Amino acid sequence: MSDNTAASNTSDEIQRSALTGVRILDLTRYQQGPFATVLLSDMGAEVIKIEEPGGEPGRATGLGTDGFSAYFEAHNRGKKSMTLDLRTDAAREVIRRLLPSCEVVIENFRPGTMEKWGLGYDELREIVPDIILASGSSWGRNGPRGHLPGYDHVGQAFSGVMVEQGGGPNETPHALIGGFADQIGAMLLAFGVSSALVAKHTFGIGQHVDVSLIGAMTALQSMQLTRYLRTGKQVGFEERRAATYTHYLCSDDKYVAIAANTQRFWTRLCKAIDRVDLAVDDRFADPFGRADNKDDLVSELSKSFISRGSDYWANTLTDADVPNSVVMGYKELATDEQMWANGYLQEISSSNLGHMTVPGPPIRMSATPCQIQGAGPELGFSTEELLVELGYTWDEISGMRENNVI
Repeated sequence: MSDNTAASNTSDEIQRSALTGVRILDLTRYQQGPFATVLLSDMGAEVIKIEEPGGEPGRATGLGTDGFSAYFEAHNRGKKSMTLDLRTDAAREVIRRLLPSCEVVIENFRPGTMEKWGLGYDELREIVPDIILASGSSWGRNGPRGHLPGYDHVGQAFSGVMVEQGGGPNETPHALIGGFADQIGAMLLAFGVSSALVAKHTFGIGQHVDVSLIGAMTALQSMQLTRYLRTGKQVGFEERRAATYTHYLCSDDKYVAIAANTQRFWTRLCKAIDRVDLAVDDRFADPFGRADNKDDLVSELSKSFISRGSDYWANTLTDADVPNSVVMGYKELATDEQMWANGYLQEISSSNLGHMTVPGPPIRMSATPCQIQGAGPELGFSTEELLVELGYTWDEISGMRENNVI
């Protein structure tokens, strides 16, 4: 948070985030569900993560010798951890006793699992009539595939995005980065939960929210699908969408990206690279000409950009008010002032992993700022605390441990 923003709020307001006071029961595993609850935790919600004894599978993904798993930390920071074997009646009874203190339950089991355990939406709302149950699924809960398992890569394959990314129907399909469908699905699941909370506090109702991987990927490709449904054409990814909306190699073997996609920016670009001749060339004078003669223009611009280093061009284009950026890797991104100034990267401390730099909340709110509530939880750290809160005696807790319920 900037100093100016901090000064405009009272100390009480600084400690309050948008979902402060909302308790969420998190039954999710892997990525889609867990990242959704990270976003809600950053908004201030208290998230109680229920894990099977031994921990959810994400804890072991990419696990290093120091106990650090980027996969787990990225998708579970700021939560409490409680271990329960939901295959046991005793553990499911704990869930039922926890439920009245929660406004939201989030799960991403295979459809039908919650119902099999007696924890489906109909059973939950018998206990809490206005409960919100949010389900992260692969296929949506209806249709011939609704009951099937699925993961990110399968969702990408089904959604058409691999064909789009590969260049079209006759090219080799390419996936987006791992977890892309999960991450988009998580963002939409968090949005669905937030919307359901608004509806609950406006209309006094709960509901069942469902967000699927293929639904998320459909939303991601809204423009491309809309075009196909109208024209029957799937264009596919193009290395250069336009000569003025792409990236060019510079003399230092780095690339600079430009987005001179308006006539105003085109004119400024030509002046900045000292090629005003291009601005008056009949082939490139207007957007239609630049599109029709894309390859010729790429050749001309490539000659200019290769003559200088990327930093020179970035500074020159910035001075000319032409949208641009040096193409950066994570190494450059991690130290860039823009990332830190907006809180997109932050430093936190973990009791078992020590100092860490992590991605910060992507949303800025002036009155109820998002705040990272901590690192990924130690397995089962809050189990006894929560059981005592629910009225269990220490003898009962010891018995549950002996019977592998917790």
